[in-house]
Amino acid sequence: MSSYGLDFAPGLFPWLFTAVLAGAFYVHCRRSPARRPLLVLRGLSALALALAFLRPSVLARQGQLAKPRLHILLDAGHTMKGKAPASPSRLAQAVSWLQKNRSSIESRADVTVSVVSDRARPLGGLDKLALAAAEGTAFKPEQSLPDAVPPEGPPARTWLVTDGIAEGGGDLGRLLAGLGSPVDLLGVGPVKRETGAAFLDLKAPDFAFLHGVIPVSASVEATGLAGRDATVALSRADESAPGGWREAGRVKRRVNADLETFPVELAAPADALGTARLRLVASVGGRERTREFRVETVRQKYRIMYLAGRPSPEYAALREFLKADPNHELVSFVILRNPENPSPASESELSLIPFPVDEIFGRALPQFDLFILENFSAARFRLPPQYLDALKRFVQGGGALLVKGGDNAFSAGGYKGSPLEEALPVVLSARAPDFVPGLFAAKPGPPEHPLVRLYETAELSQRAWAALPPLDGWARFASTRPGATVLAYHPGQSADDGKPLPVAAVRSFGRGKVMLISTDSSWRWKLGAAADPDAAGFYARFWTRAVQYLTGGLDLSKVKFAPLPDRVPPREPAKLSLRVFDEGFGPAPAADTRVSVVWTGPDGKAVEAPVRLAEPGVYAVELLGLSPGAHKVRASARVRGRPWGEDEVRFVWEPVQDEPMDRNWLTKAAAAGGGTFADLSVARPGPLLDLLPPPSPREETVRRLRPFLSPFWLALAGLLFLAEWTLRRRSGHA
Repeated sequence: MSSYGLDFAPGLFPWLFTAVLAGAFYVHCRRSPARRPLLVLRGLSALALALAFLRPSVLARQGQLAKPRLHILLDAGHTMKGKAPASPSRLAQAVSWLQKNRSSIESRADVTVSVVSDRARPLGGLDKLALAAAEGTAFKPEQSLPDAVPPEGPPARTWLVTDGIAEGGGDLGRLLAGLGSPVDLLGVGPVKRETGAAFLDLKAPDFAFLHGVIPVSASVEATGLAGRDATVALSRADESAPGGWREAGRVKRRVNADLETFPVELAAPADALGTARLRLVASVGGRERTREFRVETVRQKYRIMYLAGRPSPEYAALREFLKADPNHELVSFVILRNPENPSPASESELSLIPFPVDEIFGRALPQFDLFILENFSAARFRLPPQYLDALKRFVQGGGALLVKGGDNAFSAGGYKGSPLEEALPVVLSARAPDFVPGLFAAKPGPPEHPLVRLYETAELSQRAWAALPPLDGWARFASTRPGATVLAYHPGQSADDGKPLPVAAVRSFGRGKVMLISTDSSWRWKLGAAADPDAAGFYARFWTRAVQYLTGGLDLSKVKFAPLPDRVPPREPAKLSLRVFDEGFGPAPAADTRVSVVWTGPDGKAVEAPVRLAEPGVYAVELLGLSPGAHKVRASARVRGRPWGEDEVRFVWEPVQDEPMDRNWLTKAAAAGGGTFADLSVARPGPLLDLLPPPSPREETVRRLRPFLSPFWLALAGLLFLAEWTLRRRSGHA
């Protein structure tokens, strides 16, 4: 059935002109004395002029049925590169299905297509499907769906073709409702999952404080194990435990669904200084998944016991220095009167605090990190051998010991042949006297040792050692023990074996360290070098570094990667997080820090990876162009030009073909969107197309005539004006 209508030119000006023209003609007719034929000719001329301005078109319309609009959203996230049934990829599976059924779909609907990932991008119609390509980002509904509505408005129905592996939060129902139509979910990809458990997320602190706890949290995904019990255990490496691991805790829960992810919260004691090797083991249905990682254990404060045999400038200077540092908890005792000094007064009247020898060498000893013995005579106090043996075992178990010389120390103090001598870096001499007064300038030992190289460069450190004022007094030793390092030696004296005489030496003993200073005059470095620009600050640098070295602070890694989960998200760039700490385990200053990262791929080729500062002390490493297989990333840092530390992380980059479609997400999304879910590998278009509304009747313009734009119409208007003028002249009007 056909109909006709008019369509006028848009805009306000033609209508305004026509209204003014009509008003003027009306006023003219009321006032003009002209006869009716003349007024008719004038009216026809004005009408012709008005129609030329209005430009009405004559429309020929014909009624027909309009197909409903269907908008297809095609997931182009990185997981769509994964394997799919009978197709090289999931995106290829989706495109192949749509192209195969194109004629059926287009016969029932007016189709538009958009691709979605972290954004929405219009593609056109089904004839443009060949232009669709999977991207390197994930499908993020919260970011892409709000922009997916077509410019012409909401369609009658929407199809979302995806594997259901989406990222991000947001209210899924609200997001799908924003599309303005019911949403059907068409799933692509394999259906079956690999049976077992995996750690999807793993979080642990970068470091923990000694004597505290190490909290560990993880997300465990159990697949194909509904109805079975899952156990997750946290263990810490311990050579003394069976199998080399000591369990710190475990959790157990029932898996209720074929695909279920549940959180785990565990903690391990931070009972040893240094790197703690930890392991999470998830056991479900006889299958295990293991994940190892590391956490640095540091001291919150250094607990120091300082025992001096008598008051001295050495004791006063070092005690003041140690107490000034808020990171030190210092307990000090100084012997004011030795037992052989007779006095008529009672012991209680002479002692400010009685010497608690049993407490110091017994119950309180394990509470300290560093034990300092300065010019202390064990013989004068008749210390039983078990006390010195306890001090030796303290070092073997990881404690630190500093022994400083003087006329009451070493052989004169009764240490020759004692259990403690076994821990010292030197063998004590039997020659008497074993302590000799006199000034001398100590010569430094290995230039790269952290207690010798105290400044930015070896040259500056050597200049500082050379500028130091002389020390006063030195001890005789028989020899230096194998494995000990001589930090400084006497320039003109030798040990009993003829080798240079140690003035300062260090040695590892068991799990701890022992340092020996043969003199009690290091205070001269503080006072005598204060005005020398080369040696100023040497005293503070030396003893700060000595405390850190002995207690293990210098051995802790200050460069550390964040733990990685089992499944590194298969997208590019792969993002790793690296932390660089300063000496106090705060963020290392960026201006003084240089970070280098070397990435080695499965082909064994090493390349420099880009690094950027994400926040103070935290560096982001982004890897592009990954290939399936094992990857290794090694980071090293330098702070103020000095080597600061290294760390290495390994991970396996796996393609996504083993990750099946997330049927739970797809079913949930279909319900939230008011539509249905269909597996594309078995789905037919007919049932989905039947959900569309029926075609609606509408009139469509089949022909448009524009007579009032032709030059003939303008000629007609001119002829009318000419006829009116001719008739007016013949009638005798002006």
